[in-house]
Amino acid sequence: MDFFRGHATASALGLFVIARYLSDFPEGRTEESLRESLQMLKPRGAGSDDSGPVLSASLAVGQGVRILERDQASGRWRLTPDLCGVVAGDGDRWSTFRGELLRRIAAHGVEEVELGRKSPDLVVALTWFLQQDPLKPIPTTWNAPTEPLVRSGTLGAVDRSEQWRPFQRWAVALGLARRADTGSAKVLIPDATTAIADQLTSMPAYGSAKEWLSRLQDRLPILGSATLLSALPTGGPDWSELPPGLMLGLRKLESLGALKLEASDDASDVVTVGLASSARQIGCITVLRGADV
Repeated sequence: MDFFRGHATASALGLFVIARYLSDFPEGRTEESLRESLQMLKPRGAGSDDSGPVLSASLAVGQGVRILERDQASGRWRLTPDLCGVVAGDGDRWSTFRGELLRRIAAHGVEEVELGRKSPDLVVALTWFLQQDPLKPIPTTWNAPTEPLVRSGTLGAVDRSEQWRPFQRWAVALGLARRADTGSAKVLIPDATTAIADQLTSMPAYGSAKEWLSRLQDRLPILGSATLLSALPTGGPDWSELPPGLMLGLRKLESLGALKLEASDDASDVVTVGLASSARQIGCITVLRGADV
């Protein structure tokens, strides 16, 4: 299932709205009922009946990544049973849902590769994007140098401006990128800080850096797993199993007091964390607290 071809209007926030609504209806709701109830999904400035494209695309994506399921007989849409506890309840459930959504999107990408099929365009593009240098962010406009860089790096997963825009929306919404202004240019920076923070409650409180990062990649294979790296172009850059976007996220979470990155006397069991001259050898990682990012 591709995200940018046929489902370009789908969004992470749209899926969250749908999931929160369906958590109150275990018996499910038809698409027509959802369209009537979820008018907030219509695009700005559109007529009252224009929530359809966003809703239909988001439902299809939700089914593809196993967040939603549709009963063929009744046509009713429901949350998958294991998602009810993720979105139900009081308080801010967005970060919990966002982390689970990213985990399922990444898992879907791995499954497709392992079955010998093409990984979804969003998964390929995110895996490639996190390999880019945060110190050399990518302009958000679809022209040189962005267009040839993205086209070649993603093997055509993103090859038009109509796909570049939803890619940016997904990357930011899932906590893998942030936008910034550099002078007169707007840029997109690979930064997994929020995505990592969303997983901290499911991560070991303490572990060797290699083991801890392996567990993180098990949950989010987009962060440098060999399986997803195999879907990227060959013959060019050497792809890293510890991509720069991940390194930036770890260092920022350390600065926020959420993680402790400790050196080790055992030189055989360390990883290099950081960017350029700020890189250092880390042997252990400790989760100190959650991070509001």
